[in-house]
Amino acid sequence: MSKTLTILENATHGTPAGFTAGCRSRGGCPNHGSREELTCARAHQAFVHYWALRELHPTTPITRSMLREAKGRN
Repeated sequence: MSKTLTILENATHGTPAGFTAGCRSRGGCPNHGSREELTCARAHQAFVHYWALRELHPTTPITRSMLREAKGRN
């Protein structure tokens, strides 16, 4: 199996930990196109940017509703 497929298979998608594990492609993440779940890249970006999300463990999936709530706090 290729290295890329192994990374995608082993990552916890929709989490900042998924991004650090190697799922960095917005279109290649299995969550791409989801209405509720974020891609790993977007979850990492939100985790770094919003303090309310920094309180979460990096393996916690970040949803769009969680992101909206964090944006409301800033």
